[in-house]
Amino acid sequence: MNDQIMNTMKLSALAMSSFFFSSLARAQYADALISYSPGTGFTPGFTNPATALGEPSRQVPGPFGGPVDPFDPPYLSSELVSIGAGGSLTVKFSKPVLNHPRNRFGIDFIIFGNSGFIITNAFDLNTFDWIGVPATDGSLFGNNPGTTRVSVSRDGATLYELNPALAPVVDGLLPTDGSGDFHTPADPSLMAADFAGLTLEGIRALYFGSAGGAGYDLSWAQDADGKSALLPKISYVRVEVLSGKSEVDGFASVFTPAGLTH
Repeated sequence: MNDQIMNTMKLSALAMSSFFFSSLARAQYADALISYSPGTGFTPGFTNPATALGEPSRQVPGPFGGPVDPFDPPYLSSELVSIGAGGSLTVKFSKPVLNHPRNRFGIDFIIFGNSGFIITNAFDLNTFDWIGVPATDGSLFGNNPGTTRVSVSRDGATLYELNPALAPVVDGLLPTDGSGDFHTPADPSLMAADFAGLTLEGIRALYFGSAGGAGYDLSWAQDADGKSALLPKISYVRVEVLSGKSEVDGFASVFTPAGLTH
């Protein structure tokens, strides 16, 4: 076989491989809108549910934008959809989310919002900058102090609520870090107090490569009687805001294609 044919075959294989992994990466995010109801008390102008599809924000666009990190969350109406009390958002993954026992911390999917850590440094009005390296005491802004319900489904018809005693509030801890991996969960046992006194470097050390977000385990699923339900995989995720207000930026499954590592 001559070199030209060999090179052509290699290029074709490379193109097919790139297409495969590109398609797989897209499928690792919620990519279809099923339903949306804004509820009451939502943020006006933030009512385009399509903003919650695809990859969450890594960069805020525009002249006042910049990289997304736990101090600087996404905040534009082109990035977030707002859900007020009594509202809901249901999305679908074209590639099912697996209930995989080897997923980090047992987490199977992650929901990203627009909460951020409050910087507690003094602000210098002369230089218009923080005094010292920005740090937090673990308190949040933009988060939902109320309650949410997260449910999942295999077929879009029968919903299973994730145990509310275990499922974190949507748009709370942990603020998004756009430099991290959206498919790698952070330690769900982390509390606000764990971040007290930390700079961005310290926060990223606790995230350990994760992009943050609220992580959920399919093993928390319950049927209508509150009994545990075994769900090997799901395709639908529904977020309901029971009180307060949540902004949603995106949904990601925890899944690593063969040959790739976090």
